[in-house]
Amino acid sequence: MSACLYECEVMHRRLKPQQKRFDYRIFMLSVDLDDLPKLPFLGLNRFNLFALNDRDHIDLGEPGGIRANLFAWMAEQKIDCPADARVQLITLPRVLGYAFNPVSFYYLRRRDGQALFAIAEVCNTYHEMKLYLVDGDPSESGVWQRQVQKEFYVSPFSDVEDSFHFKLGLPSENWAVQIDNLDQEGVTLLSSIRGKAKALTSKRLISYGFKYPLLSLKVIFMIHWQALKLWIRKVPHSAKKAKKASQNGVLRPHSSLTSTDD
Repeated sequence: MSACLYECEVMHRRLKPQQKRFDYRIFMLSVDLDDLPKLPFLGLNRFNLFALNDRDHIDLGEPGGIRANLFAWMAEQKIDCPADARVQLITLPRVLGYAFNPVSFYYLRRRDGQALFAIAEVCNTYHEMKLYLVDGDPSESGVWQRQVQKEFYVSPFSDVEDSFHFKLGLPSENWAVQIDNLDQEGVTLLSSIRGKAKALTSKRLISYGFKYPLLSLKVIFMIHWQALKLWIRKVPHSAKKAKKASQNGVLRPHSSLTSTDD
């Protein structure tokens, strides 16, 4: 549960209606929410080269930061979890005050280290958020798997009525997750993150400032750039407000969901 950085390779591979693949490299911050690191170039709810900020994650209005709000959400969902469970968060940090997290991961364990389950925190470019419980028994494969109804607008090129299939590996020296998008006929999009743990030090943070400049801007640029190429190729797409009733459990809902206009 000690803090580290995961230097990652990200892959997206669209299978239909047209085949397309793109890859890029990022790094993600891994921290224990009960033991947040204190380093000169890593801010906690304040501006810095890199930062972890409560506002970028689950917020139901509970005092006490990310952990308290995550437990409040689990209580709402009737998810049984020991009150003293340890929570490991793997996420993109803010870079010079800017944040965009397509997906973050919470891994929950008992105090003795026994893995309980994981929660994926998915965000879209409208700054909306939806959380998905991924549980099961990872003891044999080391991977939690769960297929769930998406009910969330992530991309104009994927239907909100599709499903997510999560495969979340347990974090260790190596870490791998896969999130596939499925329609009624099968997989339409494969997405994966594969990371290798690196020590979290001030020296490495400085070096990653040069190696991964404007990290969050790079991620959101790649998302929009690939979407533009799909639009140019006339890949079918849908507007966010087209299926408002199918977008459920959304946190920080955009005006397209809250508006009474058709």
